[in-house]
Amino acid sequence: MAEPAIDIQGLMKSYGAKQALNGLTFAVPRGALAGFVGLNGAGKTTTLRVLLQMAKADAGAARMLGFDISNSVAIRERTAFIPEKKELFPYMRVGEVVGFTKAFYPKWRGDLERKLADSFELDYQQKIPQLSKGTLTKLYALLAFCRGAELLLLDEPTDGLDPLAVEVFLQALVSLCAEEGVTVLFSSHRLNEMEQVADYLCLIHKGRCLMNGALDDLKSSCRRVVMVFTNDSQPLAAEFAAAGPVRHDGRTLTVLAKDHVEAVVERARSLEARSVEVQQLSLREMFLDLVKGDSK
Repeated sequence: MAEPAIDIQGLMKSYGAKQALNGLTFAVPRGALAGFVGLNGAGKTTTLRVLLQMAKADAGAARMLGFDISNSVAIRERTAFIPEKKELFPYMRVGEVVGFTKAFYPKWRGDLERKLADSFELDYQQKIPQLSKGTLTKLYALLAFCRGAELLLLDEPTDGLDPLAVEVFLQALVSLCAEEGVTVLFSSHRLNEMEQVADYLCLIHKGRCLMNGALDDLKSSCRRVVMVFTNDSQPLAAEFAAAGPVRHDGRTLTVLAKDHVEAVVERARSLEARSVEVQQLSLREMFLDLVKGDSK
């Protein structure tokens, strides 16, 4: 079995009293377009910074593209990064930034540069300080996509883009994965974009991984089971805790069941539930149920 493009084992990172990463463990297979999902403050940006050695983990280990993350030179030669906070040389024009950047990358995709520059309507004569937030994001995308990287690490990359630019961005991203075999770790809280393009998912909360795997498999294996009992359901919550996150509301008990749907239904009926309903979930619903269950 091929080594994952990203393999994270037990990463810990604190900033003073704030625990940013709390034993984070997950893997991304090569060639995947992986969504990296979590609330603000869940640890997404910290994870990317640790992977690129822009921050040091307190404990744990990680590898990217077969290299330990301490080998930052080898990794950076093969990786492109779009940070959440985007800054470029203020004294340059757009064309100068592009020319400066591509001089460092022998595999630079000139054909893709021309296509993206046209699609994003980038003016190569415009000065960097004059760029809007959205235009700066487009320029960052061009610089990342065209360098011939094996791995893209993207931190809220569509922030500031209008809907048309988002579509261009996502189409280019999917093409890189499908045609070039590029691996992508795409951090975002925009679940509609994630569901549109991702084939893999890592959901984190409070610095821990709650779910990791192929998106279609996760969506097919997870169901919300809503059970209504004659009396208060609180005493029965422990019966279903092993199946997944449990929420209690009066006589109603809700379980996000992962691979244990039939067992949950059978147990609910054996406990004489008045009704049992199994619901299929969207990515947004799955995300919210997992986070709510983990917050209790």
